[in-house]
Amino acid sequence: MHSRFHMHGKIHMYSGMKAMIMAVMMLLASALPAAAETKLVMFTSDSCPFCKAWERDVGASYDLSPYAGKLPLTRVAFNGPAPAGLTLNAPVLGTPTFIVAQDGREIGRLEGYRDAELFWMGLASYAD
Repeated sequence: MHSRFHMHGKIHMYSGMKAMIMAVMMLLASALPAAAETKLVMFTSDSCPFCKAWERDVGASYDLSPYAGKLPLTRVAFNGPAPAGLTLNAPVLGTPTFIVAQDGREIGRLEGYRDAELFWMGLASYAD
């Protein structure tokens, strides 16, 4: 009988330690800075032939690319309002213009579109 009680005590002690470890891990996780939110914002126009070419060559499969998880894409109309909370380094003057934004601030820009290979090469430096 003594051994059963002793075993029960160890199980109870283990459960308590497990709960304490989980609490410490949660406390440490909450103290870490939040991961930066990075995204890709495309300024586009229905009348832009280069936007149409980008949509055909890249846009149709962007969500399946390895970049989509790191740089989720948001399309905005060139003549419409910029997304709320987005701070640009300079005005957007033409389409397509791709803004790489981190926590709402522009950290990079790709202007125009020639071909898919150049687009992916330009985007690669921001997806690390």
